[in-house]
This record gives sequence, structure tokens and C-alpha cells, in this order.
Amino acid sequence: MEQHQVQEHFARQADEYEELMVRLVPQYLFQHRVIQDLLPDEDREYRVLDLGCGNGILSELVFTKLPRARVVGFDLTESMLQAYRKKLARFADRFSLQAGDFRVDPIGNGYDIILAGLTLHHLTWQERRTFYQDIYSALNRGGKFIARDIIIDEDQDVTEDHCRRWKNFITAQGEDAEFWYAKHREKDHPMTLTGHFSWLQEAGFIKTACHWRLYNFAVTSAERP
Repeated sequence: MEQHQVQEHFARQADEYEELMVRLVPQYLFQHRVIQDLLPDEDREYRVLDLGCGNGILSELVFTKLPRARVVGFDLTESMLQAYRKKLARFADRFSLQAGDFRVDPIGNGYDIILAGLTLHHLTWQERRTFYQDIYSALNRGGKFIARDIIIDEDQDVTEDHCRRWKNFITAQGEDAEFWYAKHREKDHPMTLTGHFSWLQEAGFIKTACHWRLYNFAVTSAERP
């Protein structure tokens, strides 16, 4: 899917994004707990990049757990950034927002933590391989990269079973599974965890790990030494 199509797609979802994700992503709210647990426990002034920040779902976890952290919210669509401002207005002095396409626009540097929530699968495989090097460079030494993303299994039969179970979940939530699955096939480029970790390590990351996985979704992390 081209940039303008992705932008229009998410602009239409901005007002109901969080509610929609609960209906489309199995254990979506539980994943928040996993991600928040992966954040550091030390209370200091972390600098955080929320990549593909949407309406600020993951940033809110940061603000809640790390009272002195400051966040840069980066997203493709202005409507999502507006939703972020509205949702997290009480933290207005702790974040700045940047509109851009991280495939071509600079994401900054000097971060202690980079979060990527359901956004990496919009990259083609080659774009992702290169982008992991950008993420590595953007992190401070000892920095942490946490990702929630769509994946595929190394075994094609397992992948097909996961997709079937995912569609069953969506249907059970009252959504049109075939419609959403067609959108997924049109614009997403999920990869295996094996490939994900291999390219992270190639970029220089260590301590690559999967902390939660269900069907074709996973929460992973990696660290810059």
C-alpha cells in the first residue's frame, strides 16, 4: 500500500482506534501489561520515542510508570496526533509530536527507549532490515527497543492455522473478519520471529527476546549494548 493510502486508512480510524484494536487484536489490553512490565523500573528522565504512536496508547503506559520520562510521539497522520493531544492532554508538558513517514523521514536520536506498536509490519522486508539499523543508531548505549507486531510462523501450515484463529476471534467480536483480513493482506508485510531477531542482531542488538505471543501477534524486545 502506498503512503497516502496508509495515511487515509489510519485517519479514518483515529477517533475509534483503541476500541477497534480491542476487537481486532487478541488480548490487546493484556499486551499493554506485558509492554509496561518491559519498561525500566528506575525512576529517571528517560527519553522515549513512540514510533507510530497513534492516539498515545503506549505513551500513556510510559507516563504512568516513568513519571519523569519525556516522549516524542511520531506518526504518519495528523488526525492520530490530534487524538494523541486530546487523550494525553494532562501530560502535555512531557511530550512533543512529529508527523512523518519513518521510512524516509528522520526519527531523531539520543533515545533511551524506542516503542513500536503495531507499525513495523507496514514496512517491506527490505525496508525493515535497513530500518533496524536506524533504530539501533537512534538509541543510546544500553537503550531498549520494544515492539508489538504482527508476525508469521516459520511453518506455513501453522501460519494458516493462526490466520484462521485470528479471523474467528474478529468474527466473535462482531467485526467483518474477511474485510479486515483483506486489509491486512493488502498493506502489511509481517515476518517471522526468526527473521526479526536475525535482522536485529545484524544491526547490532543483543538480548533479543519474545515476551508474549498468540497466533500472529507478538511482543518482543532487544537492547543496544
